[in-house]
Amino acid sequence: MPTPATTPTDDHAGDHANGETAAAPASRTAGASPGTVATRPRETRTELVTDVRAGRNAAIALAAGGVVVLMGATLLLVAAVLALAEIMAGWLAALIVAAVVLTLGIVTAVVGWSRRPRAALTLTRKSLKEDWEWLKAQVA
Repeated sequence: MPTPATTPTDDHAGDHANGETAAAPASRTAGASPGTVATRPRETRTELVTDVRAGRNAAIALAAGGVVVLMGATLLLVAAVLALAEIMAGWLAALIVAAVVLTLGIVTAVVGWSRRPRAALTLTRKSLKEDWEWLKAQVA
């Protein structure tokens, strides 16, 4: 029986590499004690907590870095407006710089949105699908 400290990847890491079929994890579960079957929710929770912590830490780092970059970029944009104001009206220089910055921001946001993770708990879902397929094969 796996301990609560093990990760979900520990249980099935080499199953297919060692020649076991997709039904192997489910067959181990079918003959297992009720305590072993009860570890599935714990494994799922462990995987979810790990995913959430990793996402939270990444978000914190991105936010902190973003604030510093934003401050530096603001200073550079002010410098660009002041430089352009030497050859045109100040309001026009500010409008041109703002339009360029907004365009870059929108493009960056669209690219970031398209790269967001779309699936969570992939290992647990894969394992549950394997178990479900095995169970269907046993019933049929």
